[in-house]
Amino acid sequence: MGDDIQVSLVTYLYDRLTGDNSLKSTMGGTVRCYLVWAKTDAALPYLAHRLDIRAKSNGIWPERLATYTLDIWSFSPSASEVKAIRKRVVELLDQLLFNTADVKNCYIDLQSEGPSISGEPDIWHYSLIFDLHFWRQTEAVYILNR
Repeated sequence: MGDDIQVSLVTYLYDRLTGDNSLKSTMGGTVRCYLVWAKTDAALPYLAHRLDIRAKSNGIWPERLATYTLDIWSFSPSASEVKAIRKRVVELLDQLLFNTADVKNCYIDLQSEGPSISGEPDIWHYSLIFDLHFWRQTEAVYILNR
């Protein structure tokens, strides 16, 4: 799977999350979103995300699947902040259909979610797992024109 597709999808999702004014407000004015891991001692709340792309086991060859994992981290005496962030993230991403320069008809849907034990008092960790279904547009064009 080409890096272009990975970058294209992650960039789109990053921009969608970090550019949303409602999510910014919920997260204290800034949506901090890191790829895989946050910076050491990153200010809370923040998001950490990753994308794992795989081929479909059946179907047409340019169609692909991916798993998008989004972790929400928050510091609060209650779960209210992490719940509010989760609510807005789901509103932004679940059942979304979008295109980028490298993929067409990308459909994202929420598959699994739940809290994780952080091991630290007042640190909340909540994970969301989405499936993406898409067509690898640019790679398909190159393959067809060999």
